[in-house]
Amino acid sequence: MATQEQSVALNALRDLIRYHRTMWSTGSGYTGNEQLVHLTMPQAQIALRYELPIGVRCMCPTRLGSPPGRPYRYITVTDSEQMMRWLSYQDMDDMPSIHAEFPQHTQQRMRDYILQIMEIENPEQVPASKPIAPLLGAKGDIYNLLCIANRTLRIAGQQEQAERMWRLVLSSGSYFNALSIIGEYVDFGEAPLQERKDGF
Repeated sequence: MATQEQSVALNALRDLIRYHRTMWSTGSGYTGNEQLVHLTMPQAQIALRYELPIGVRCMCPTRLGSPPGRPYRYITVTDSEQMMRWLSYQDMDDMPSIHAEFPQHTQQRMRDYILQIMEIENPEQVPASKPIAPLLGAKGDIYNLLCIANRTLRIAGQQEQAERMWRLVLSSGSYFNALSIIGEYVDFGEAPLQERKDGF
């Protein structure tokens, strides 16, 4: 049972979510290739319970009816059953995300709200801290950087995060989106000097 201080904090977070929700519209139902802020299943369940708008993106571009620069369908979900049904389709993202119609900085803020709620309600489900991956100065293409980040996560005992990051990066569509995804799972640290010289 939540203490009085916890209840006050949760109510404050509800008010913040309600405030941002008043500026939200479902939009055209399409989104571009920008990096979305994805959620784990426990995080998505909290988002639905607190009526925070989330959705699932289709990764197969369509040209019929889509606005310029927004080729991907984006499906708003409002309950768990609907969310799981859309996630089960092969051409959809592996994870739901904060709704694409929010600006990027608001998406990040919404995820922060969810993490704060988790710390109060279910602290054992708060994501593990990000390990430092030796990526800065490392030579090689995005697949080399992905392998370094993947190895770092596995050494840190975060196998599930490593697998999820791998899938998201491979379907990211661009170098910069891939880097952004990697940055959600690891902090970028300096590559060893010898590694930079050797290019591995």
